Amino acid sequence: MNIEEEIDVDEIFEKIESYFGFVPKIFQVLAEKPATLKAYCEKVETINNDDALPSLTKEFVAIGAASAIGAENCLLTHLKVAEKFGAKQEQLLLAILMGSLIAETDALSKSLRVYENFKEQV
Repeated sequence: MNIEEEIDVDEIFEKIESYFGFVPKIFQVLAEKPATLKAYCEKVETINNDDALPSLTKEFVAIGAASAIGAENCLLTHLKVAEKFGAKQEQLLLAILMGSLIAETDALSKSLRVYENFKEQV
């Protein structure tokens, strides 16, 4: 029997929907390869179940990261989940600003190093 046939995608989708409130597109597409979907979801679940950080804090990290890399769909998804966990609007905005600040700082750091090297060559 093929491993793909043994995996209950509907059951996986139910778990995903219970967390996110819907099934994000990434999971829908991964369902074409149920074993891959299962493996990815197990990783997500392992991280989400780690109590080293509260769930809301993990969502703030996800919001900052999504903001930093410009992942609009991820950002919207994690904003919704954080709101479900009780985040206030000012907290959501601050998480976005923190992520964007880090992205800007990274761009400046790289660009200013090139500039410094350029100055030395002149």
